[in-house]
Amino acid sequence: MKPETTIRPAQKAPAGKVSLFNRLFPVNRDIAIKSIFGIWGAYFLFVTSRFLYMTQGNVEALFVQRILMTSICIAFTWMLYRLLIAVRSSGIGAAIFMLSLPTIILANYIAILDHIVFNHEAELFDFTYLFEPIDFMSFDWPYILDEAFTRYFILAGWGALYLALSHSQDVQRMTAHSRQLERVNRESELRALRYQLNPHFVFNALNSVSSLIIDRRNEQAEKLVDDLADYMRAVLTGGAEDMITVEQEIEQQVRYLEIERMRFPERLLYSVDIDPAANDWRIPALIIQPLIENAIKFGVSGTDNPMNVIISAQIQGDRLRISVANDGRIKMPDEGNGGTGTGLSNIQNRLRALYGQNASLLLANSKDGMAIATIVLPDPSLIFEDI
Repeated sequence: MKPETTIRPAQKAPAGKVSLFNRLFPVNRDIAIKSIFGIWGAYFLFVTSRFLYMTQGNVEALFVQRILMTSICIAFTWMLYRLLIAVRSSGIGAAIFMLSLPTIILANYIAILDHIVFNHEAELFDFTYLFEPIDFMSFDWPYILDEAFTRYFILAGWGALYLALSHSQDVQRMTAHSRQLERVNRESELRALRYQLNPHFVFNALNSVSSLIIDRRNEQAEKLVDDLADYMRAVLTGGAEDMITVEQEIEQQVRYLEIERMRFPERLLYSVDIDPAANDWRIPALIIQPLIENAIKFGVSGTDNPMNVIISAQIQGDRLRISVANDGRIKMPDEGNGGTGTGLSNIQNRLRALYGQNASLLLANSKDGMAIATIVLPDPSLIFEDI
């Protein structure tokens, strides 16, 4: 016989205990504690400093009484705090109401207790008078009303300060959350734009391999496949940084041009003119890749004549200008050049996502028969970042 299996009900994990301190201040704890104790601590110091310029008897007993009264004020302010958080989701109207009638009532109670505490010349630590019957008819009511008026403004002032600080904290929290979402969205957009280059590049690269195979240049085709594999591994996988230096970007594009020269050994000529001061300037990775591809696709492959591709990078003031020029003239996609405009729109979208309106892509035809595409970048410090 198989031994009987006893199934025991799953035991619930003990819920985390909430401390008394957290129960007392469940919302905006730091603001509430610091503001309540701060305002009444300052009041206590101000009132206690009277002995410096006023002659008072029984100073020690008065000091203890002031501690007691300050503690009472803190307790009543905590009550107002609880009233305010109870209506925090009810709008500004409910908060204003709490700072009027309920606060007036609390201020009057504080004034009455203040009169009870200080209307006796008690000995040090003698609080027996607090338990004696209270004769309300003997109270100095004009004084109590004046004191209540003062305490009301202290409580109302604290309430307004607490609401302002709480609102400011909520706004900062929402702003931080919004910035975090914006950063995630921006990173996702940049990643999508970056990955968009992969099929675009692969398509052109496979065309090059196909051309060599059709021409029965098998050895060159095999070498081209190996070089392309190494290039794609370095650029699209290993070099997946969002930002690289100008020197690194130019090295990658020169490597690409060397690969394309295997397809057009007699017709593709290129030169590089880089300002040494621009070498360490950080730019988006593969940002000029579509410009190089367009120069080859619409320049070199579109004619049987030798074509020049010129890459230059110069610093002008606080701007970096990276240009790719080739023989010919610029034709937009709607001019029937066979292009889709994917590469140029990719560059523009990446620049907009990273720099906003601080970067631009310029297209122009020069007088000496060159088509020039120029990317103008600001100082790297102007890249969108979270504060």
